[in-house]
Amino acid sequence: MTPELTHTAFETTRREPRMSVTVDRVRRLGGIVGIAFVVLGVIAIFLPGTPPKADEVSKIAGYFTDKRGSILASNYLTCLAFALFLLFVGALRSYFGGADPTGVRPGSTMLAGAVLAVSTIFAGTAVLNGAVFQVASAGDANLNHALYDIANDLFLATGFGFAVMFVDAAASVRITAALPSAMAPTALAVALLNLVSGVGFFANSGFFAIGGTFTFIPPLASLIWILVASIIMIRRAPIGRSLAA
Repeated sequence: MTPELTHTAFETTRREPRMSVTVDRVRRLGGIVGIAFVVLGVIAIFLPGTPPKADEVSKIAGYFTDKRGSILASNYLTCLAFALFLLFVGALRSYFGGADPTGVRPGSTMLAGAVLAVSTIFAGTAVLNGAVFQVASAGDANLNHALYDIANDLFLATGFGFAVMFVDAAASVRITAALPSAMAPTALAVALLNLVSGVGFFANSGFFAIGGTFTFIPPLASLIWILVASIIMIRRAPIGRSLAA
């Protein structure tokens, strides 16, 4: 073996442990951030109480004024939570990439779906915050109703971004085996729930409408999947040891 090849092999060997330590650290930190996101997300969902249903137009103004402080606090926590969510998804994508034996770079579409979902979440939160902060006190029922519907329509639209994210997460689990195999079909189920949430666009009342019971199911299912993934990321053995086993 020539000195040049020996030197190259030595440099590669020397870099690999550092790379493993970095991936391992990102995995653990990503899991911690994911758990923090779930905690803040649950608080943000339930802090304002039960929102009016789509056909309870007369209750919207009272909800805005009576729950003003709780809604504003919930909006802040929502934005903070989804900033952490992006960090979690970035870490999960890195974890998938570190375990990828194919070179197809799994998780890229997952990250794109997450960014789309967060964009619509932020937009809906901004509309809701604007309505509650000053507009609601003016007492214009039609304007309150319109802003309430717009904010909730933006929240419903997040389901499409989350569906993209969870479908690619399922594919990434199958490709890399970085998470237990059961995480793939459950991710597909969560993706389907998020797609179905779009029914709220044209449901005027009932189970699927704005404020209906179903509107809580896709977010909670998404949070549960992320919580489980986060715990696994914290407790999982480093990729090198997992593959060796």
